[in-house]
Amino acid sequence: MVQAAIVTKWQFVMSGSKKFQSYIDYVDRDEATRNNAFSRYNVLNTDGYNYYMEDPEKSSGLFTANKDSLTKDERQKVKELFRKAQKNDSLMWQDVVSFDTNWLVETGLYDAEQDVLNEAKIMKAIRIAMKEQLNAEGLKNSGIWTAAIHYNEKHHIHVHIAIVEPEPTRPYHTYHRKDGSTYEARKGFREKKNVERFKSQVMSQLLDRDEPLARISSLIRSQLVQHKGSMNQLPDARLHLLYQKIYTQLPPDRRQWKYNMNALDLVRPLIDQFTTEYLATYQKEGYHELKEQLNENVNFYQRLYGEGTKEFQRANDFKTNKLAELYANLGNGLLKEMSAQYQNEHGVTTKNHSVNWNQVVTNQKAQASKQGSNVNLSKVKKALQKDFESIKNQQEYMRNIRNQEEQDQGLSR
Repeated sequence: MVQAAIVTKWQFVMSGSKKFQSYIDYVDRDEATRNNAFSRYNVLNTDGYNYYMEDPEKSSGLFTANKDSLTKDERQKVKELFRKAQKNDSLMWQDVVSFDTNWLVETGLYDAEQDVLNEAKIMKAIRIAMKEQLNAEGLKNSGIWTAAIHYNEKHHIHVHIAIVEPEPTRPYHTYHRKDGSTYEARKGFREKKNVERFKSQVMSQLLDRDEPLARISSLIRSQLVQHKGSMNQLPDARLHLLYQKIYTQLPPDRRQWKYNMNALDLVRPLIDQFTTEYLATYQKEGYHELKEQLNENVNFYQRLYGEGTKEFQRANDFKTNKLAELYANLGNGLLKEMSAQYQNEHGVTTKNHSVNWNQVVTNQKAQASKQGSNVNLSKVKKALQKDFESIKNQQEYMRNIRNQEEQDQGLSR
């Protein structure tokens, strides 16, 4: 099992809780005093990391949305705001963001030998994530928060956050106890999607994923879908045969010549087969790079959040969806080329872009008569193998093949 690089936990208490009062009592104390009494105001006593955080050896000191450190007077002002929140029956939310120290070292955020953490970057990430979190939870104009970074020499580095509303906005609700009695309290629960977003926002600020994601998009939307000339002119006999097989099985209505249309359910596997062979033959290096980039992205999120998490599953889904996007892009490019080819060869489209098959039959019979219709398929294959570079000859051979197949099959498409 891969150790997650980040784990977040959160909990809340009501204004009458001893934990709430303890936090107020110690918020303006000196650092050593607050560290030694940490367990008295830590709400998250079942967060799974309490063993490491009972007596933090070192703390960054309190920081807020606007200040990296607080003076004694500033701590006193914060204390007064927390006391006001308690008096007005505010809830207090506490979050802990825990980082795997080895991961911090791997990413250059922590120098274990010098015991130096890039606190500025951690604080910035927390601030940006908290701003979004408060906005999502409707606390943008009412919530205030303080935080501190706690160090542990072997295991994890944590950020503890406390949030209150000096002027509470959370409504009261009636809740039921196990014994059947009821009580009134403010709503403390946060939306699960917002809590998950908070974690991902912290990580997105710490790590820049723009470059690898941009490279994936570039490969899919630009590099791998570019090819010189037309697909029908590629010097590959196997692809020519697949091209013609696809072309002869397309539905009559050219408006349905779109990769994801239901009308192409039967022919889509052939289109995918063409794409697979095309990539393996003509875009081998680029396709290999794309798969490596997608696998790296999966491994990145596995390392970040742990195997089996929703974030890890999203990365797997991202890989699947991006490969599907590539196949759709190449498939639509192929179909677009076939549509243009059909127009050039027949010029018999109707106003609604469907095919006039009676006219097709007439045109193709006339072409077959002029060209001496009975083409030997084996001779065509030999000719293709002998002279791949002769594009004009290839086109002529394949046109004859298509005419002969359509006549034999009674224009089954």
